Amino acid sequence: MIYEVDTENEINKIGYFAVIPATVLFNNQLKPNAKLLYALITALSNKEGYCYASNKYLGEKLGVDHKTVSRWLGDLRRYNYLVIDIIRNEQQEIIQRKIYPNDIPYLSKNHYPYTLKNHYPSDEKSEDNNINYNNINTHTVSKEKFLENVYLYDYEYKELVSEYGEKKANKCIEELSLYKKSKGIEYKSDYATIKRWVIIRVEELEQRLQKQNTKSKKTRCNFEQREYPKEFFDSLYENLSPTSEKTETEDEMDLDM
Repeated sequence: MIYEVDTENEINKIGYFAVIPATVLFNNQLKPNAKLLYALITALSNKEGYCYASNKYLGEKLGVDHKTVSRWLGDLRRYNYLVIDIIRNEQQEIIQRKIYPNDIPYLSKNHYPYTLKNHYPSDEKSEDNNINYNNINTHTVSKEKFLENVYLYDYEYKELVSEYGEKKANKCIEELSLYKKSKGIEYKSDYATIKRWVIIRVEELEQRLQKQNTKSKKTRCNFEQREYPKEFFDSLYENLSPTSEKTETEDEMDLDM
């Protein structure tokens, strides 16, 4: 069973769909809204087959609080309809959550023909930590080095590329690396620093360069030879007075004068 989902800007612009497989739809042990939650998760899953949506975000879309969403997630996990990956940093803090629809028909294709632009990292730490259901996997990841002085998690870099484009994201990394090297400073989160002020700096530099190029084009002289139609020269010649040759008599009159 398929429902078309209207979730404001994220989905309206591209026309995403939500999917409720028969195995989920006809499970009478699940609450109807838990089935809708499953459908919303499929709508927010990107081409790899998972989404980053937080319980708060999911609750806002379904009109319930995040604790209710947490209970519904537990029900879906209990029936093996979802698998959740919890990703932690070196300090064992939760930095990301991936929710995978685990229904067999869904996984047979493993993706939908769209990619979600915006991701929503999970902020529901306590509930996921306190519930000991199956289908919850935990991974510890480390930041990767970008250029000389910038360190980002892989998902942070992907989000920068998704939001700003690869060229501008790399320019932000380059700008931050040069700044940190010149000042000899470090930040707790290079990702947050890029989002907070580096992107503004890069965009200001781009605007300044664009203005300089525009000004340069306006003041540049154009020395290329213009091409004129034949009619232009014909008209020009017609307006010129013909030069008359002086006769000998006229010359003599000039001499007498």
